[in-house]
Amino acid sequence: MIRWFSALLLLWAGVAQAQDELVIYTWEHYLAPEVKSRFEQETGIHVKEVNYDSDEARNRLLSGGYPPEFDIVFIDSLSLHDPVWQELFIPIPESARVRSDAIEPMFSSRCTNLAVPYMWGSIGIAYRSSLVTRPITQWKQILQPEAVLSGRIVMVDDTYDLVSVALKAAGFSINTHSRDELMAAYQLLRQQQPHVAEYQLSFAAIANSEVREKIAAMMVYSGDFNIVRQESEHNDWVYVVPEEGSPLWLDCMTILKSSRHQNNARRFISFISRPEIALLNGKTMGFTPALKADFLPDSIRSNPVSYPPPEQLRRSEFYNPDVSSNELRTTIYFSVLK
Repeated sequence: MIRWFSALLLLWAGVAQAQDELVIYTWEHYLAPEVKSRFEQETGIHVKEVNYDSDEARNRLLSGGYPPEFDIVFIDSLSLHDPVWQELFIPIPESARVRSDAIEPMFSSRCTNLAVPYMWGSIGIAYRSSLVTRPITQWKQILQPEAVLSGRIVMVDDTYDLVSVALKAAGFSINTHSRDELMAAYQLLRQQQPHVAEYQLSFAAIANSEVREKIAAMMVYSGDFNIVRQESEHNDWVYVVPEEGSPLWLDCMTILKSSRHQNNARRFISFISRPEIALLNGKTMGFTPALKADFLPDSIRSNPVSYPPPEQLRRSEFYNPDVSSNELRTTIYFSVLK
């Protein structure tokens, strides 16, 4: 009887532990440890992270039968318009998506009814000022680099963003469907190819000791620039949103239909959407939370890394939903990286 009772207690403890857990599939360096701790203290729910290092890696796992313990996925807003991914996530009621008056309505709209806005920002160039002969202000300066940059450039490994910066450099919209314009971007990327050291995220390149010392310039997501400065041994890094403008990105929080902890997931999303928590999370990690400008402190709004200046915002663009249906972009991406 004692042995049976002990086994029952162990089984009950295992079920309780599973119920008090939440597994989030997200980028590395994208969720503040103190925010996780505060949520765990407030709710008793343990948060576990599983990290991906590119949209492509995330999408391959999601499409190939992801681990059953996943509950929340952080995903870019463009992917949410793809019917393939729409089948994975549960709709979130409008009352939950717009619960906070602080969240920017445009971001809520872009995240669709499947998600709640998380962070947003620009894509720019990080470079070491001591290694270039003149300041970098344009995309073409790393797509058609001077000799000192050759073999010392890192570009993001992403289907849409890699092609889009070349479109911007050529003077076109990132939302174009013109074959001629896309092929002009392709030619720029192919010309750049011999000068690129790696196609990967900036913080992954900085973490690689074999690559780190030779890097002079990188295509970088705005929030990742803080990681680059922290992890690099050099203090001459500069971030710029090029004169041609930038693709703007927006990430959202979704709940998988297969989640075994959907109530926990809703509690987490509600918690992290509270303005004071969103700001703590953003300021700690160096990203800009998807809040209305009036809710952001001057330390964020006056920082060109966190919040692009008005003239750069005017030249920059978010993706239109139909961009994800353009197969030529995917063909260009794989042709450049092969």
